[in-house]
Amino acid sequence: MLAVVLLVIHTIIAVGLIWMVMQEMTKFAELGGAFGSGAAYTMFGRKKGLDTSGKITVALAVAFFIMCFLTSWVLSR
Repeated sequence: MLAVVLLVIHTIIAVGLIWMVMQEMTKFAELGGAFGSGAAYTMFGRKKGLDTSGKITVALAVAFFIMCFLTSWVLSR
């Protein structure tokens, strides 16, 4: 029963992470955005730090990483 619940949570986190990464990619759809120069032409230079969607993406990535280990540990027992 615990394994099923963990797999469902893991799947929800994975889908959420995929969706957030796709949303982030639309901001930097140019070729230069893929290499980190998406904001090179702003008035005050490159923006520092993460916005809210970037923080959510990082949190989902960390949660996905932890859930991978947790799910594999539970399924191996």
